[in-house]
Amino acid sequence: MKARVKAIYRQLKQPVDAIVLSNSTEPHIDMSFFYATGLTDGLFEGCTAWLFPDGRCEIITSALEEEAAKKSGLPLRVFKNRDERRAAMRGSLRGLRRIGINSSELTQKAFTELKQLLPKGRFIDVSDAIMKARLVKDDSEVDLIRTACSIACRSLEQILPFIRPGRTESEVAAELVYTMQRNGATGAAFRTIVGAGPNSAEPHYTAGPREIRSGDLIVIDFGALYKMYHSDVTRTVVVGKASPEQREMYETVRQAQDAAMKMLRPGIRGKSVDAAARKLIDATKYRGRFIHGLGHSLGLATHDGGGLNSVSDIILKPGMVFTNEPGVYVSGFGGVRIEDDVLITRAGPEVLSTASRDLVTVG
Repeated sequence: MKARVKAIYRQLKQPVDAIVLSNSTEPHIDMSFFYATGLTDGLFEGCTAWLFPDGRCEIITSALEEEAAKKSGLPLRVFKNRDERRAAMRGSLRGLRRIGINSSELTQKAFTELKQLLPKGRFIDVSDAIMKARLVKDDSEVDLIRTACSIACRSLEQILPFIRPGRTESEVAAELVYTMQRNGATGAAFRTIVGAGPNSAEPHYTAGPREIRSGDLIVIDFGALYKMYHSDVTRTVVVGKASPEQREMYETVRQAQDAAMKMLRPGIRGKSVDAAARKLIDATKYRGRFIHGLGHSLGLATHDGGGLNSVSDIILKPGMVFTNEPGVYVSGFGGVRIEDDVLITRAGPEVLSTASRDLVTVG
């Protein structure tokens, strides 16, 4: 994990004596704690990771998480109660003057505690440096994302026969989540979206009681969580025979995704990738119907710190993983979104999600 800690320090705009990554109670858990420590299980509420310029990392952990923390192979300070925790925190802060904090994830309560423990310390926001370091995945991270993608895509293919008229959106979502876990997922990466018929025109719909009907477009947005790493895939299927309008909408989105895929190369700015897909869609009758950014970074979080959108100045580098997910949405009719997870390599884009991108007929 020394390389990850050093990667964060290389991105700093000003020096610090140490960086502290502090967890509060769920859901206020800083996923960068797991990035720096390399841990892939455990909750670690109230625990901290301490990162130093030479690449060292130390963990202050509760006795509850001690066994999980040992898997990191890092130096540990174990506390059994609040007093022991404060003493350990005070000991780690001793002699420090400039402390880096991840303001994007630190709660006000945790920050107040740090200031009380070191009243003369200067606390510096290093969240931008952490984000930039996390954008470029190492080989072990890519392997975990690749496995999460494989589990998700295999699971979708297995449950396609389950989707038919009379099933509810919620039933399909439940079957997909169950199948992902049966195939080895830690859990679902996020709330699974199954939007059928008019609901498919709502990009962040989830899944409800609506029964699937013949002729429906169904947007299925799902992901597997595997050892804390996420996949995020969307496929749009049609129940029964697709209408000409549905096929035209689908083909437009697929061509837009192909146009963006060609741009997913080192040295390209994020907004240029988004523009490639947007330009294609806006040249059709679906102009203005692509109402979100093209994609986002993927890793320890589903939205892992960077985006591909109309204002993104991120310059693509090998090791980055982004979603490529253009969509078209027509209120009252339905929507189409196709989403894949893509690794940026020196040779070009490598698609990690393997599910077929053809318009699939179910039911």
